[in-house]
Amino acid sequence: MDYLKSTLSRVVLGKDIPTLQFNIAEKVDSYEGVSIWSLYQGTKKEDGSPVSIFTFDCTKQKDKLPLAKNAFKKFRTIRHPDLLRYVDGVETDSNIYIVTENVTPLITQLNVRSDDNLVSWGLYKVGSALKFLNNDCSMIHGNVRISSIFTNKAGEWKLAGFELMSSPKEDSPVIFTYGGLVVDSSKYASPEIAKNSWNILKEHDVWVTDSWNYGTLIYEVYNGEFSSTNQLENTGVIPQNILTPYKQLIRANPKSRLKISAFIDTGLRPNGFFQNDLVQINLFLENMNIKEAREKDIFYKKLINTIDKLPENMSKYKILPELLKALEFGSGGAKVLPSIIKIGETLDDNEYEQFIVTSIVKMFAVPDRAMRLSLLENLGSFIDHLDNKAVNEKVFPHVATGFTDTAPIIRESTVKSVLLLAPKLTERVINNDLLRYLAKLQMDEMPGIRTNTTICLGKISKYLSDSTKKKVLVTAFTRALRDPFPHARAASLMALTATLECYDATDCATRILPCVSAVLIDKEKPVRIQAFKSLDIIVKRLEKLVESMPDSAIITEQGSGNADNSLPTSVAGNMVSVAESWTGWAVTSLTKKITGVNVEGEIAAAPTNSANSTTSTPVHEKSGSEYLSPSPSSSIKSDQINDHKDQDISDGWENGDDLTGFESKNDDWGLQPSSASSSQLLSRPDNINMKQSVSAATSSMKLGGSKSHPADGWELDDFEWSNNDGWDDDWDASRPSPTASTRSVSPIQKSTPSITVSKEERTAELNKKREERRQRMSMLKEKKKKSSVLGAKKI
Repeated sequence: MDYLKSTLSRVVLGKDIPTLQFNIAEKVDSYEGVSIWSLYQGTKKEDGSPVSIFTFDCTKQKDKLPLAKNAFKKFRTIRHPDLLRYVDGVETDSNIYIVTENVTPLITQLNVRSDDNLVSWGLYKVGSALKFLNNDCSMIHGNVRISSIFTNKAGEWKLAGFELMSSPKEDSPVIFTYGGLVVDSSKYASPEIAKNSWNILKEHDVWVTDSWNYGTLIYEVYNGEFSSTNQLENTGVIPQNILTPYKQLIRANPKSRLKISAFIDTGLRPNGFFQNDLVQINLFLENMNIKEAREKDIFYKKLINTIDKLPENMSKYKILPELLKALEFGSGGAKVLPSIIKIGETLDDNEYEQFIVTSIVKMFAVPDRAMRLSLLENLGSFIDHLDNKAVNEKVFPHVATGFTDTAPIIRESTVKSVLLLAPKLTERVINNDLLRYLAKLQMDEMPGIRTNTTICLGKISKYLSDSTKKKVLVTAFTRALRDPFPHARAASLMALTATLECYDATDCATRILPCVSAVLIDKEKPVRIQAFKSLDIIVKRLEKLVESMPDSAIITEQGSGNADNSLPTSVAGNMVSVAESWTGWAVTSLTKKITGVNVEGEIAAAPTNSANSTTSTPVHEKSGSEYLSPSPSSSIKSDQINDHKDQDISDGWENGDDLTGFESKNDDWGLQPSSASSSQLLSRPDNINMKQSVSAATSSMKLGGSKSHPADGWELDDFEWSNNDGWDDDWDASRPSPTASTRSVSPIQKSTPSITVSKEERTAELNKKREERRQRMSMLKEKKKKSSVLGAKKI
């Protein structure tokens, strides 16, 4: 090792010799003595990536120098995916160095007893390389054996051992002259060479000796060490489906031997020995560019169910890179993403970041809706591997465009993704940009999206600042209580209950309780049930908050010196006693109505109504994530999403529920408008409220009874809309009733005494006025007549 390092140093320091930009590491001892080369592991100086370095000592093996020079030449001039890939090299008077991709000797893999499908794929790769050399290059390899084959990180076999590679058309083919100098040449020599010499190959086709050596390779792979040709007749554990072509490869008569190309064709036929999942998947990936779209769809559906059966290294280092290419360059599309995510589960953090993160982040910028939908549906699988900076700068800006997308399924999936993105978003993004998008979505035309928006806001409330909570939450949730969709109202009640710790006593008493009490008589039973549950929790919360309040504000003023407004202690005590007894009765009475109801603080999802049900379904006490569950179809074509208005969303609510008129006076929850994002938000008329004027037939709505809305069954066409419906954001209880008299009385009218007038006097007064009117009319007629006579005389 020290000698090798000193030699390399002399090479690098030489004036006329190019330097190798690689570091030599440990030696691979298992490879020593089976070849004219010594194998070392190494690294690239530039980035530390691993490589393999083959070294040849020209001084110690001077007689085999022509073989080493021939191999070096062939490495540099012949390239094929199934041949060991050349990276760099240098030749000096004392040494020859060949740097290749990082590999290990095949014997290492075989000693572990690898998967039979992996062996089949390896034999296919070696056969493919020999087919290329024999048929396309008209060359003889001449050195096919286990010691000439290496495996990369994915476990794929790579053919090397180019010492004897020659073309009969060359001036002095090395194989004819120096064929006997390779290690164990007599053991692997074909019968015609053993009887004569290497020159006999001039009389045969170029594939003759390679076919024989390929047969011995099959024997070695399945049965272990090969020592003489007599062993070949004992097939051992060679699989039955490969025995017939194997025997044709090792025939003594060269002219009757099977060509390697024919061997491969036989294995690829139906029920052939190359017909297994691993071989077929790799062959499809290598020919992806020439496959039709229908073939790709079938392949990706099969792949997702087959990945678990494949060797782990093959999936990680061969199949995954091919899938990432298909994803990034468009040949795979959105359907390839689930397979990528599934393979990614086997990667460690460094590998995940190296292979997957960069490609996925790029895909968020792709405008294709099918790709965006697939990314959002699989977000939970890779969000933990994305750092906060990437989420805020590269992911969220693109995801935010989905809040205003015209396709409902994109808006819905974008809302669901917020639960996963929120922990990684900055405070500025959450409290400003994100909340403005959610405020607009709370008025979305799709009832399911409005419901999910309310649930989403409740679940991310813990990430909001205290000032934002106070400003936004009550306004948003009380607005949802006026939504005509029952599930949205139920979700709002659950959200208020789950976030109750965020509100003070004033908010609970003056803003929340009046709104909740209004839906205690809701027309839908599930909403009423949830309203009573929420009311009980809110009252208990208020009781806890007011425990620290003084018994009377008057007593407090007395202590500050306002003696004139004070009451005796006994009177104050009686007032407190009366108040306690009254409120105690009210709370007890209310508690009896909901005895036995288990209320939890978690946001629960309202149930989807059954199409055949004739009565209201109770609200399920489940987690709100049920609303936010993924859509049933994980794959969708771009042209299908472009016109998605008639497609059901995952929660069972249809686009036919046109609720574009449902808005509040304060549609941004009191947030100041943002110039950066206002152009992207939906513009809707303000100050439009909702009036539920339901006819006698509508008051007994049946679930699933609407022909136009079969999914949710709510006959929303029976609702009327008005700009002055009596709803107010502040829920002002002192607002006058629409039927109350509003006539005003002037101060003069109030002070003037009443005068009694008889019927006769009133009749006389009327007759007098009529007579005066007749006299005026007569005078006017007389004047007009005189004017016309004077005019005639003048003429």
